[in-house]
Amino acid sequence: MRLRAFFLLVLLLSLVSTRGVAQCQNTPNSGACFKVYDAATRQEVTALCAGQRFRLRDCSGRPLDPEKVYYQLGTATLCTGFQPGDTLTTRTAPTTAGQLVITQNTNSSAGTGIIFSRTFTVYATPAPTFTVQACAPGTVQVALTDRTYDRFTVQIGAGPAQNVAAGTTANYPVPAGASSVTVRGSYAVAGLCTGTATQPLPTLPAPVAPQLTSLTGLNAGVQFTFAGLQNQYQYVLEVADAAQPGGFRQVAKVPASTTTYVAPSAPASGCFRLRLTDACASVGAKYVSATGCAVQLAASAAAGRNELRWTTGGAPASFQISRNGQLITQLNGSATNYVDADVLCGSDYTYRVVAMTGSVTATSNEVSVRAVTGPPPPKPTLTASFDLRNRVVLTASPSPAGSQATFRREQNTTTVELGTAPATLRDSTLALSTEQPACYTALLRDACGQTSAPSAAACPVILTALEQEAAGQYAVALRWTALDGGRTGARYQLLLLASDGQVLRSQPVNGLEVLDLAPPADRQVLRYRVEATTSAGVVSYSNVVQIVRRVRVTVPTAFTPNGDGLNDVLEVKGQFLTKYLFILRDRNGQEVFRGTSRQDKWDGRIRGAAPVPGVYVYRFEATDETGQPVVQNGSVTLLR
Repeated sequence: MRLRAFFLLVLLLSLVSTRGVAQCQNTPNSGACFKVYDAATRQEVTALCAGQRFRLRDCSGRPLDPEKVYYQLGTATLCTGFQPGDTLTTRTAPTTAGQLVITQNTNSSAGTGIIFSRTFTVYATPAPTFTVQACAPGTVQVALTDRTYDRFTVQIGAGPAQNVAAGTTANYPVPAGASSVTVRGSYAVAGLCTGTATQPLPTLPAPVAPQLTSLTGLNAGVQFTFAGLQNQYQYVLEVADAAQPGGFRQVAKVPASTTTYVAPSAPASGCFRLRLTDACASVGAKYVSATGCAVQLAASAAAGRNELRWTTGGAPASFQISRNGQLITQLNGSATNYVDADVLCGSDYTYRVVAMTGSVTATSNEVSVRAVTGPPPPKPTLTASFDLRNRVVLTASPSPAGSQATFRREQNTTTVELGTAPATLRDSTLALSTEQPACYTALLRDACGQTSAPSAAACPVILTALEQEAAGQYAVALRWTALDGGRTGARYQLLLLASDGQVLRSQPVNGLEVLDLAPPADRQVLRYRVEATTSAGVVSYSNVVQIVRRVRVTVPTAFTPNGDGLNDVLEVKGQFLTKYLFILRDRNGQEVFRGTSRQDKWDGRIRGAAPVPGVYVYRFEATDETGQPVVQNGSVTLLR
């Protein structure tokens, strides 16, 4: 029997030698066989895991010599050149995924060849990928994003591992003391290949209700402003809808990182709130903002007025109406319309309505309207006042937007049209005369060509001043015309001005004239102005009049520098002397003294020498406050 088995083995080895090519193409020899087992569990496997230890066992049932049976990994064509260790039956799978060919080979005196080969799939074992989001206390959401494994388990802390299908997002209870989430992935084919990943268990701060502070209507949708949002939570913008459970339906999800959000699909007249939630949608409905209701505005133009109408789903405390960005009125919360009659034909106006409701401010959409023909502009009120350059400044009020004022001057039965301006015009051509006072009128013309009635005449105060003596004392007599011809019953003050227009003295006066008995002694130029104030508080100023007093210079005709304390020095005296030039020369024309202020005095000495009696000539030069030159020549006798 043994002899027969030996001949069969020789015949088998001969067939392997003569059919090696076929065996290298993975064509098994009759009766040849081997199996693969996991080295740790000793379970047979039909696929391998990357880096897995496995064992090879012959399953032919033939008494093959283990010393002459070789196993090679990674080739199906190598039939010779076996290396030491090729007879080992415990191997390690490659660390990369792919197809692995394992060949069973023999080498005997009958020849060398592959007697059996198998192809195995090697599976990778990376850590599975997943995301974890914290929810309200006691719940966590795990989303499996892995695309490698076929089957998964999810374990929260030390809790039970739960089987989960690939691509699943689910919420899990968090056991007490849990601090991590572990996901294990495995293959359905391999059975033994697994990968494990662990992430820390995130937590959320205590939730607080978000704040809806304002909403503003846009041409498409609504813009919202929020406050108090927590980055760890999620937020849902909702609109009131009686047909939905809870009375609200979702409009949009709002990022927690934003404070301003535009919802293009939000209804223009809905009532909105912001609700806090989390990834598990497990936060209660109590974490919601106050409700704010949008305001929808419409406007149209009628003759001489613009009509506004609006709707809102709430019950605000009040409404504010703005025109061209300026608040024009405030109405109670029950109002639904407003008529703006302060409009000018042909002018464009932009309106908004703001509803004030508790902590939420709702601003309507913006509406623009062009006013159409209405009543003519109102008769303006005209004010006439002189500026410091004695130009009459005319101001017509009110002056509606887009209108123009036409100004006229009447003086001595002559009417002159001065020009057109939006509200203010200056008249620098007026000839001042108290005997022939001037009066002005103005009328308004709107953008549609309609003209107002002329204003009442505005007559500025015209002031005159005259130097005179009163009881041997220098005085200035001042007289002026009545403001507006006396029609407005004004109060008057006489003002004394500095050269820069600053008021040095203010004196209330009765009537239309006054005598200034105490003008400042140190001012060459006296500047006067009258301030007139009407009973309505409107202030108008007269022209500025100037009294220019002559510079007075006094130089002695002789002096005696003999040291007796009487008339020992020569000095210049006078009135309104500031800067000047005083030069004294001897009979030869040589300059002996020069002075530029009243502190400069001559004691008769010339370059330190004793005074020399004789006649000396002088020249005095100065420029007064008005820029006029002052020159005086004379002589002085020096006596011993």
